[in-house]
Amino acid sequence: MTMSGTNDWYLRKEIALPVAFEKMEPNLFALDLIRAVPEDDASFVYRYNDTSVTGDSEQETPALHEVGADMPEINFSRPVTASELLKMRGFSVRVPRQVVRQSSGKNEIMKAYENAGIWLADWLNTKILSRLTAGATTPTWSPTSAWSEIATATPVEDLRKLKYQMRREGYPFRLTDVIVNTDNFAEFEGYLTAMDINSVKQERIYGMPGGNGDSIYVPIAGCNLIGVDSGISEGYLLGLDKVNPGAEFHYFVDSAFGTTKIAYPTMEDGKKVTKTVQNFGIHFDQFREPGSKDTLLQFWIEGETVITNAYAYQYASGI
Repeated sequence: MTMSGTNDWYLRKEIALPVAFEKMEPNLFALDLIRAVPEDDASFVYRYNDTSVTGDSEQETPALHEVGADMPEINFSRPVTASELLKMRGFSVRVPRQVVRQSSGKNEIMKAYENAGIWLADWLNTKILSRLTAGATTPTWSPTSAWSEIATATPVEDLRKLKYQMRREGYPFRLTDVIVNTDNFAEFEGYLTAMDINSVKQERIYGMPGGNGDSIYVPIAGCNLIGVDSGISEGYLLGLDKVNPGAEFHYFVDSAFGTTKIAYPTMEDGKKVTKTVQNFGIHFDQFREPGSKDTLLQFWIEGETVITNAYAYQYASGI
């Protein structure tokens, strides 16, 4: 479709959100660590539980059944109910009037959408990690020494011990992922590189260095070590169970400024395909400033992260 005149046609949520999502997808990882929950109101109720199944004070053992009698009725502890408010957080990007007027200005508008997608992904990663670290359990174990201390550091052994900090009677949580700062990830990678052992033992026990510098699977610990640029401070680690998440991201989509589902182009198996996903609270609007006649592009997220069980996360320092 050929458009004449200005680029106003591109200043719509149906254009802005897919372009932003295309850049968000490869950069947003934190939502995979928790459970996303849609809401239909500005406030929501959630449940959190710190009582184990086998540690429940209401637990009883099965009783002998007598013919003609009813099975004995049992009870169990209920999760605690709490309430929270969804919060809106976002920013505006100014587009000069001449950009909207000129046909070549479309590229600058698209670039603004792409940048917004990258910035929103980075912000949401940091926001979710901040909430997880604040609500996590502090392990009783401490690392042997900082991973930068080449002579004394034992990072693989540290992760192996952290694995057992996640195990707690009556709870399903197991260590699946450990998130560290990129600097600590590089130290771990260097530790593996310097090891003088046979390749079979390294591959099956310690892990193999390489890849794109984002993650390494550590067999003896049964977890993926993930390096991030922001959200985790150098010297700290966050261990978690991605299979049984203990946190939720509650979000709301206002139909006036967002769409329930978003279709955007992405790469899968080396081919460009269209992927349709649930919108997790991303919104877009634009308006013209009366004085300058510039257009302000607004992006925001309406949502909030809550912890439902602190035992699903282990947060420690000293690596």
